[in-house]
Amino acid sequence: MDIKNRNTQAIIGAAVVVVVLLAAWLMFARPVGNGGTATDTKTPSESTSTEEALNPSMVGTGEAVTVRDQAAGTSVSVASVTLNEMGWVAIRDESGRVLGAARFDAGTWSDMSVPLLRATAAAGSYQVLLYVDDGDKQYDLHKDILIMGANGEVAGTTFKTL
Repeated sequence: MDIKNRNTQAIIGAAVVVVVLLAAWLMFARPVGNGGTATDTKTPSESTSTEEALNPSMVGTGEAVTVRDQAAGTSVSVASVTLNEMGWVAIRDESGRVLGAARFDAGTWSDMSVPLLRATAAAGSYQVLLYVDDGDKQYDLHKDILIMGANGEVAGTTFKTL
């Protein structure tokens, strides 16, 4: 009877470990959800800002994003975004995890803020990437399409936190 109880306890213990690991994986590996929309409600501008930025990016298709190095925090300031169709600006950390995303309609936008689900840390490096929405208006890393140019260049840039 004693061996049978130990085997049962071992099986229950292993099941608990599997459930905990599965819950952690679902919590941290799931898509970000809608990620929010841009926190500023400015309308698309007719032209981009003439202010010089530190980290611009543009692909041959016309999509572009510009961001400056900035203080760590719970949002990322984006100097300008140009999209040919509705899409997403996503912020990723060095491990490739998405910290947050904001949806933008087609056009050129300036001085926007992308809210983050997890804050950036001081002295970190981050990516700002552009995605085309798959039509559901919900950010999903696995369904929305990373914008790339004809030569394989990614519509995105990097920035550092101070």
